[in-house]
Amino acid sequence: MIMDYGSLLELVKTRRSVRSFKTDPVPDEYVDKIIEVARWAPSGANSQPWEFIVLKDKKIKDSIVAIIKEHSECNRKVELTREERLRFPGASGPVREPGYKDAPVFIILCGDPRTIEAYPLLTTFIRGDSHFASGLASAFLYMSLAVTTLGLGSQWVSATGHPYVKCLLGELLGIPQKLEIYDMMAIGYPAYKPKERPVRASSPWSLRQDQVQERRRNQKLHRRPS
Repeated sequence: MIMDYGSLLELVKTRRSVRSFKTDPVPDEYVDKIIEVARWAPSGANSQPWEFIVLKDKKIKDSIVAIIKEHSECNRKVELTREERLRFPGASGPVREPGYKDAPVFIILCGDPRTIEAYPLLTTFIRGDSHFASGLASAFLYMSLAVTTLGLGSQWVSATGHPYVKCLLGELLGIPQKLEIYDMMAIGYPAYKPKERPVRASSPWSLRQDQVQERRRNQKLHRRPS
């Protein structure tokens, strides 16, 4: 089945990370649609390792924000050990309130490592962990694209993947130990219009097969005889 490429390209160009949200509620129907799209993401051996935790309770979300702020303070102190010119922007000041705190929905994406057993044995030994992570990353990407189609915004809260945060969130939410927290997505209506995102040109890093073959020929011509 051939679909409209232009619409797909426009979708990925439109998607943005949103750093501030309105408190307007997101309909449950939208949340269901986001997860339904994510369920169709590709995964190694079609293992479908994902589980989704949807959070709307303000008290629980505030507790999550507090845990991540504690982690952010540790990050800031570590960042201050670098040369000033190499520090991540904003590290010199205090940890600020995260913009995603007002998002009405948090979705925590978890993975079940037991699904790695679905891979061929040699793949399990060599690339089991990377295939597992790739499947979860695909589901996360599908979520962000679904969010965009619904007129919503999202922020990737990657701090939830840190071991410190994982442990505290697992205890707070009663997540079974057999599941691993991958990342969290904050979802809501954007409180501002995101700016256009600069994307580097394709020519420097996209090589056609004929270009690769030409480079190999040139390398052989310039190779010194042994």
